[in-house]
Amino acid sequence: MELLLNRKVQKVYSEINIPKKSKILANLLRISVPAALETFLISVVGLADTVMVGGVGTNALAAVSIAQQPVYISLAASVGFSAGVTAIVARRRGEKNQPEAQKVLRQAIILGLITSLIFAVLTISLARPFLILTGANEDTLDLSATYLQIVTTALVFNYLRIIICSALRAVGDVGTTLLTNMIANTVNIAFNYCLINGHFGFPALGVAGAAIATVIGNTVAFLISVFIIRYKKSFVRIKLRDDWRFDKECAEGIVTVSSSAFIEQIFMRIGFFMIAMIVNRLGTHLVAVNAIIAGIVSLSFSITDGFSIGVASLVGRSLGEKNEPLAFAYGRLSQILSFLIGLIMISLILTFRYQLSMLFSDDETVINDAANILRIAVFVVVPQSAQWVTTGILRGAGDIHYTARSAMLSIMIIRPVCSYLLCYPIGLGLLGSWIGMFIDQTTRFALNDFRFENLKWAEMKV
Repeated sequence: MELLLNRKVQKVYSEINIPKKSKILANLLRISVPAALETFLISVVGLADTVMVGGVGTNALAAVSIAQQPVYISLAASVGFSAGVTAIVARRRGEKNQPEAQKVLRQAIILGLITSLIFAVLTISLARPFLILTGANEDTLDLSATYLQIVTTALVFNYLRIIICSALRAVGDVGTTLLTNMIANTVNIAFNYCLINGHFGFPALGVAGAAIATVIGNTVAFLISVFIIRYKKSFVRIKLRDDWRFDKECAEGIVTVSSSAFIEQIFMRIGFFMIAMIVNRLGTHLVAVNAIIAGIVSLSFSITDGFSIGVASLVGRSLGEKNEPLAFAYGRLSQILSFLIGLIMISLILTFRYQLSMLFSDDETVINDAANILRIAVFVVVPQSAQWVTTGILRGAGDIHYTARSAMLSIMIIRPVCSYLLCYPIGLGLLGSWIGMFIDQTTRFALNDFRFENLKWAEMKV
């Protein structure tokens, strides 16, 4: 057990009850595996979108890839609220304070509703100028705008679903969120099949069909999550007759914890936007190649994202129980698992890179370029996996201000600068962008791991 704890934690190790390492592993897997499966399936849906759209043509594939950047920016606040809700609700779960946990969820829903409406109006109104700035050209602009505007119509539902699911995960109810997203993802893929190329009597709508399928999937997921939070007996169960009046103090607490995660996401998306501008200058062909590589690599990230969600819940709960060594042990074990998962995924992708690339396109040049760049780009998986899990540890503790600062430094400065220099002056092209990402993720992991080791995160009050 001592191998999971640093020296500072070991000083109080004997004073607090710590389960055996096997039990810690079992608890971590019980929470994280369903969450990992859930995030993996969400990535599979995104992959299915890309694969099916890729069948329409290279321009369609590039258009959807370009449109994803403003979509992610519009979702930034929901990720912030999710991080805040996870940290606070998990802590209240450890404190066994159910009324306060339920109040936090209700206030987060109110905040999410207001924020999502604002982002939806802005995104739809500014879609075309934003896409032009991103790098959309005459071949992709109309398709990108169509996709973005349709997807944004379900932004409110997506926000509220994310917030509700984050509360359920925070109290360990990952099985429910898994089932919710499995159903929604199945619906999404089914409508993708029907609407993109036209099957079972449906019109062939191409990119618009992919967007409509996404809207339907998000709406179904929202409706299911509302039903669950209303009728299932849960630590965070809420009802319509509950007190839904705006609580300034509670809302301010959520915003305080969530604001840094929100700012982090905004700067992350701006950073990704800058990278998109760099990549899009390489031309439609390489934008499509990049979309394939990103889709394949994202599958690896999605698994460790689940472990990040799981460990955030367990760390928050352990700190609520005043069990700092247990929180650290969960964090350390999750880091070890993230490295192992990263190495396994690298091996699989390297082995099947051509076959995976062929799923997205029938253009031999696109397939070969994607497979060749993947030989090096795939190594970003290890630092990304470790960084993602370590960030989850800190977020679960409520140490979101630190993760925001490290993200801003790395994503806003290090990655764009490195990517630009490697892409153009050094002349590595698209490969340079992925090497820049490797440097970015390695830097973020180093910064966040330093914080994890010094235990400042365990002192956070949420």
